[in-house]
Amino acid sequence: MSYDVRVISISEFLRTDVSGIVDLEASRSLLRNLVATAARRDVDRVLLDGRNARAQVSTADIWTLASDLGALGVRDHRIAFLLSPPDDDFDRGAFLELCATNRGYQLRAFHDFEQAFSWLTAETV
Repeated sequence: MSYDVRVISISEFLRTDVSGIVDLEASRSLLRNLVATAARRDVDRVLLDGRNARAQVSTADIWTLASDLGALGVRDHRIAFLLSPPDDDFDRGAFLELCATNRGYQLRAFHDFEQAFSWLTAETV
């Protein structure tokens, strides 16, 4: 899995692009690194563009990832996941969003960049 991290000063948010195969451990590592980078730069909003990534995660993996968000440092951050529509009939991004928001995290999954950007840069959610 490769990723590129950039800070875009126009709205003070962090953007990262993810490509390749993403699994549970890679997802944990990516989120931990993203949140640490955002904290060092005093940025609380993250756009993760995963449209070029392929997921190899199960429902249980997604639930586990959502339950690990606090330990990974995702507390006061607003995170937008930009994903391609699913190849099958299970929307992993929507399930992650559901699991995360049920735990009180500001995490949303999107298939459209403009919607993700609008939510990420809105003053309130």
